[in-house]
Amino acid sequence: MKNIKHQKNVLFGKNVGKLEKLDTKLNKKKILFVSPYSGKFAALSQFHAPPLGVMRVASYLNKKGHEAEYFDPNLHACNQKGPDLEQILKDTEWDIVGFSLLDETLLEDIKNIYLAKKIRPNALLVAGGVEAQFNYQQILDKTPCKIVILGEGEIPMLMIANDHNYNDIPGIVVKNPAKALSQELFNEATDSIPWETINYEDYWAVYKEMYGDEWNKEIEDSVNTIRVFSRNRCPIGCKYCSSTFQLTLATEGKVPVISQTEESLIHVIKRIKNAHKNVKMIYLTDDDFIINKRSVIRFCKLVVENKLNDLKFMAFSRITDLNEEVISWLKKANFVKLNIGVESFSERVLKEVGKRCPVEEIDPVLKLLKKYNIRPFMNIILTTPETKIEDVELTVDRTLEYIKDPFYMAGIIIGIQPLKGTIFYEEYTNFKSYITDIEGSSFKIRRDDYIWATDPKVKKLQKIYLETQADFIKNYIQENNIKHPNQAVLAPAHLILVKQIIEEIKNDTINLVTSSDQKSAEGEGRNFANSPLYNAYIDGQNITKKRSQNTARKFKGIKITTA
Repeated sequence: MKNIKHQKNVLFGKNVGKLEKLDTKLNKKKILFVSPYSGKFAALSQFHAPPLGVMRVASYLNKKGHEAEYFDPNLHACNQKGPDLEQILKDTEWDIVGFSLLDETLLEDIKNIYLAKKIRPNALLVAGGVEAQFNYQQILDKTPCKIVILGEGEIPMLMIANDHNYNDIPGIVVKNPAKALSQELFNEATDSIPWETINYEDYWAVYKEMYGDEWNKEIEDSVNTIRVFSRNRCPIGCKYCSSTFQLTLATEGKVPVISQTEESLIHVIKRIKNAHKNVKMIYLTDDDFIINKRSVIRFCKLVVENKLNDLKFMAFSRITDLNEEVISWLKKANFVKLNIGVESFSERVLKEVGKRCPVEEIDPVLKLLKKYNIRPFMNIILTTPETKIEDVELTVDRTLEYIKDPFYMAGIIIGIQPLKGTIFYEEYTNFKSYITDIEGSSFKIRRDDYIWATDPKVKKLQKIYLETQADFIKNYIQENNIKHPNQAVLAPAHLILVKQIIEEIKNDTINLVTSSDQKSAEGEGRNFANSPLYNAYIDGQNITKKRSQNTARKFKGIKITTA
């Protein structure tokens, strides 16, 4: 008990009773501060000293009438005197437990935070220190701490202990878990969107001007589209997608999948149709509109009954959602396009990304869609963290085979984007990144573009593709007089470029010096305004504006689609 007695003497002095009488009206709190823990080996191999930071805050709170103590896990690791942290947490019913965090001690500190939550589930857990301030997003997301202190702790900790409203306390970041919408609120919120007054026509006019003399009914039917969402989230859990986890992590609990009722959705579409006479297509943009087959069939029946099938419809879907019964009803409701996450024609890759779709189901569904004349737009991801060069080549070849038929469309992504909130973001660290200035501030920001593949050949493919795509795409846009370089239009170019690189890698004929993994050029990111690819799009479009219409465009024997 020697450590504990010494700490109380330091913090309270020899006469604790006098301090307790400072403010008899105060709701005195029992507060424990835990200093950073270096781990047993580091504790024995370094020179440790008393943790003055947590001691100062604890002493200040004691002076103001609270009962605060501190525990130094490094001292206990060295001398094994007195109770350990687990016992200290058990011995007292703490109101608040605060943790000081450092970068080098973070993992050990997080263990202690979870220990406190287990033993004292009702205590308020607070984090402070340099690491907590500059990393509060992770601390609040991945630990039970509800508050992070910014800067010095005396003022905010005293106000927290004195039960001030959090909005009045300076220097804190508070995690207040979200509350998911109920079915009724979801319907009400969606219905409250002012569909009638949204200026869709201004958006459509941009693309009509862009297409110029190439504007026709097919393009108009695709452009004059209004997007509607009917579901709160996707439950599938693909490892590259953050949709599954956004609401569950925000609410810290289970969130049911909620959809607009079919009747509510029909009501919204009627409002849109009545207000926007030139609308041609309704795009149901949920991650997976067709996941509930019975609901989709009911919706299609209502579209027919309400004579709304003079509109065209498109939606997102999974391969596994689609059978002949569903597709036949989609056809009756005048669905003309489906945005389908095929992702890969490799079984190994589909399992890696958590797609929950056997590869053998892809072809039969794509053939059924052609039978019913509903055009699929296939989302294709060419590389994943664990992709092999054989997987890439298989997917390139199969996709090229499909899009040689103009009925099929594809959108090509070279690799997995490490989106925050995804499993892949949590599991991998080797990202293609760049640093750029935040305009109008003194700050810089790091942007992560893609996850580098672990396979050396695939990583080489990724690097060469990213180095060469800008010039290749620019020439493709110019040579084919492309007015609107969207994903479907550019798909043949991306696939042919990747195919060429694969052949050169296989034949070992390529020797391109690429940028360092760590030093990317400023503005190199995929969406940056001055990136090579962005400039290729703009330069290519500027040249095509000066050319006459070309209605029979082909590239490497593939007809170039318009939408």
